[in-house]
Amino acid sequence: MTRARRALWIPPFLLGSAIATAVGTGAGILLYNDEGLLRAALVLAGVNLVAMTVGLRTAGVREARRDPLAGKWWLGLMVTLLGAAGFAVVWEGMDAFAAAPAAQGLGLALTTALPGYWAAGTWARLGALEALLRRGRKHQTGLGAAAGAAVGALLVIVFLGRPVWAVTAFLAAMVLGSAGARLHVWILDRMPRLHRSLEDPDRPWLSFEEWRTVLPERRTRALLAGRRWLTIDPPPPGDWRVCVTGTLDPGCQVLFVGIGSWFELPQDLEWSIYEPDDGVRKLAAKGFEWEEQALVESPVAEAVGRVVLADLGATVAIRPGLLRDAGAERVWIGGPPNGLPESFREEAREAGFGLARYRSAVPGVEGPPNVEPRADEVWCLDAGGSPPESVPGMVTVP
Repeated sequence: MTRARRALWIPPFLLGSAIATAVGTGAGILLYNDEGLLRAALVLAGVNLVAMTVGLRTAGVREARRDPLAGKWWLGLMVTLLGAAGFAVVWEGMDAFAAAPAAQGLGLALTTALPGYWAAGTWARLGALEALLRRGRKHQTGLGAAAGAAVGALLVIVFLGRPVWAVTAFLAAMVLGSAGARLHVWILDRMPRLHRSLEDPDRPWLSFEEWRTVLPERRTRALLAGRRWLTIDPPPPGDWRVCVTGTLDPGCQVLFVGIGSWFELPQDLEWSIYEPDDGVRKLAAKGFEWEEQALVESPVAEAVGRVVLADLGATVAIRPGLLRDAGAERVWIGGPPNGLPESFREEAREAGFGLARYRSAVPGVEGPPNVEPRADEVWCLDAGGSPPESVPGMVTVP
């Protein structure tokens, strides 16, 4: 997926080159003589500006997060470029229709306005895709399109005229646009797309999302509070849960405390979860499709599980002494560095737990969908007094 992210600038570059070639060629054949040149140029610029503005607004009707596709916009651009090429053939064959106003108006629509409209809509969808993957940033899309437009304009200035015909320029623009469309599809197949979403009607800021990627086939599910991730499954690199997974023995019972600690376990592991927030618990159960018996009403229930996984935010709901009395053999508490209070650590020592502290050796990468890089810290509370000397993917902190 990293290669696909890095290639985000190429489709806008090809799109910019294609539309600059088309608009420059259209302007060249429609404004070939000097009669009323300034006035005609202003009309042409105004028409194109309106067409592109309408294209941008039309493409932005749907929420960008839900519709980053641009198939119909690329297709519309290809069709209009083909129409422009056909008009160029007729225009040159009919000696510019003796500069008839109706013919010039038709040429303005076919060679510049319509391609500009579809190109603007395509650019909007490309920008939506980058905003989806890069938290609102559109540097690659904007700079790529600007560079492509500069290259296309330069080619028109240098080569348009003898021996390059206008129809050749429009066909070249079609080739550029086709290459951009194919690369866009290649990127989309390797990027996560929003498959389904759920919301809490009482708290609209609380939502569940499921993302799917075609190549490789992958599913990512997440629970969000506004823009903050409460949990994401599978955990991205740098997340403490990735490292703890390798310490779980086959057949052990796991209790998750807090939604931020949950992730899908292998089928041979039994698990249950305690989440104090009723709204979060219900939405998570519906989105992640948990069975009713997996939900417990207390972090010290009778079937507490031999291993407890808790996120830092849930430590206020647990007491190490009660977990020890309930039979917990090992407790993992993870989250951002330096987040576990000293008072909790002292309480764990008084309960007889041995403590160890680890930090992720993986600096974290952008994961689907749009997760900021992170490098977590995790604490291990071991009832036997012997926490692991090392954890895969983490380094021990004194």
